[in-house]
Amino acid sequence: MPRVRVQNWKRSITYHANSVERINSAEDLQRIVSDTQRYPSPVRAKGSHHSTTRCVVAEAGTVCDMSGMNKILKIDKAAKTITLEAGCLLIDAAKALEKEGLQFYANVELGNLTMGSGATGGTKDASYYDDGEWEFGQVCSYCIAMKIVQVDGSILEVTEDSDPTLLAALRTGYGMLGITYEMTYRVKEISAMGVHHEMFTVDRFAQALPQLLERKQSIMLYLFPFLDRVLVEFRYDTDEKLSPGSKTWAIRNYTWKTVWPFVSNVLAYLPWTWLRYKIIDVLNRLTLWFMTYKLKDTNSSPADQIIRYSEMGGFASYTFSIWAFPRDAYPETIKEYFKFCKKYYKENNYRCDMLNVGYHIAQDQSGLFSYTRDWPALTLDPVASGAKGWEGFLVAYNEWCVQHGGRPLFNQTGSLTPLQAMKSFGPQIAQFKALRNTIDPDERFLNEHFRTLFSEVDAAETPDAPPAGG
Repeated sequence: MPRVRVQNWKRSITYHANSVERINSAEDLQRIVSDTQRYPSPVRAKGSHHSTTRCVVAEAGTVCDMSGMNKILKIDKAAKTITLEAGCLLIDAAKALEKEGLQFYANVELGNLTMGSGATGGTKDASYYDDGEWEFGQVCSYCIAMKIVQVDGSILEVTEDSDPTLLAALRTGYGMLGITYEMTYRVKEISAMGVHHEMFTVDRFAQALPQLLERKQSIMLYLFPFLDRVLVEFRYDTDEKLSPGSKTWAIRNYTWKTVWPFVSNVLAYLPWTWLRYKIIDVLNRLTLWFMTYKLKDTNSSPADQIIRYSEMGGFASYTFSIWAFPRDAYPETIKEYFKFCKKYYKENNYRCDMLNVGYHIAQDQSGLFSYTRDWPALTLDPVASGAKGWEGFLVAYNEWCVQHGGRPLFNQTGSLTPLQAMKSFGPQIAQFKALRNTIDPDERFLNEHFRTLFSEVDAAETPDAPPAGG
């Protein structure tokens, strides 16, 4: 039987599955997971495949396409929860909540994020400040219940009350503990959102960061290493009447998802790299000016910041990576990162051809592999068209990040090595492997990517597994 060719959204990762099965019900999953002869391992759930790492790969295995399970099952306004099937898209769920006067806590940019992927993997968004505290910046942190199909085909429901330890592992387990098909998220009442931008030199930003954080506003960064500039995007609640359909966010999102990646991909064909980057510097200056002086709003909907991408990336597509760094050390870290980018360009004639970004994210231990589990963080996220030179840059960038105390995301940090994973999450990997050995001893849900990535942590040295639930 010929294998099925599957690609991620960017088309930068290709693998060949034994079969791709469209899932329409929990019974479909039970049948597939329990039939090891007809449906070979690994069995992996497929969302929108936007991940930039091979965590999505099920080489020679069985891909469970969850797009057929895309219903919103219940919005409970009194309890402030939403229950959905795993294939439902974030942007569709956010719009449904908006109509009910509710919103997600973390409105990540990627509207094509399936709620199953959001519940079981890493995401990034700047933490909001509300009710006297910083909220979490990861979608999975607000998933309070999941229903999963276990390795024997049985169904297990896990909640915050029934098994918080297992739920924490599931939240960042990337489907390695079972296939999640239904989940419940905690949500909150909707508020009108204000947004504006302020520009700093990198030195001034590093000096001002403690004062900027004292404003208690959500902070996203646009980084311009070759202009020595940092643009800060502030988001915050306002008392104005909510007005969905913000033109400000429409302009910002169209520029981010279409204009910049299209231009960067066109410029990648220029044979003169010096000219390519001169043009990019001019565009960067225009972007800085426009966002600083023109891009602002006072009454948009939080759902307006979410972008609906095409099902597959075309010419106007891009890629990225991400590491998080301790907030206290970030003023020095960002200055060193700007120096690293310049040095790498000088030595290798390569630099990112799109905007670098960053996010301020609260400390969060809701997921076992939370990249902010030990401290509040700010991130450094290079973004690029993916043209020649990107992979080499990632290798150097990853090593630089490890040396500067960074933490990666397993689904959004490309070219990560097993040793780097161990340095970042050694104790958590050991705990997770012990749990996996109990729940899935025959490795039904484990793909080669994670087997290799976790290989530096010796299974013989892993601790006893915590209770695994029912």
